[in-house]
Amino acid sequence: MKNEASGFRIGDLKKRDITVLSYYDILENEDGELMFTVKCFNSPTDKDFKPRLYYDSGAHAIFIKNDKVAAICDHIHPGVRGQLSRVDKVLFGELGDGSIVAEYFADVIHLPDLESLAEELIKLNDKKDEGW
Repeated sequence: MKNEASGFRIGDLKKRDITVLSYYDILENEDGELMFTVKCFNSPTDKDFKPRLYYDSGAHAIFIKNDKVAAICDHIHPGVRGQLSRVDKVLFGELGDGSIVAEYFADVIHLPDLESLAEELIKLNDKKDEGW
């Protein structure tokens, strides 16, 4: 899987550090649109790299913000998995000092068998977020 803007391939994730997000929220509005709120990544959005969220209907999603920031959303709540499986984009809001400091859309790319890759990446990368 390649990100057209940068040449990024999802298999390249095995070669880099990935943060495992255990603290995040997924909010849904009345129109069924989803927003992930996450701790600020301290990395600007790159104009040449479109953020992506890779998902396969399971407990994990892999988020790629740019060529420096990759994260696994660990333990996606079963109540939101169905809706996340049906959308083609989500909004990300990065939180810092109690407010949203960055907001952008990420395309949702539905990939089969992502769970096994996510589990492998979690084992390979012990970098964990430190919560809110």
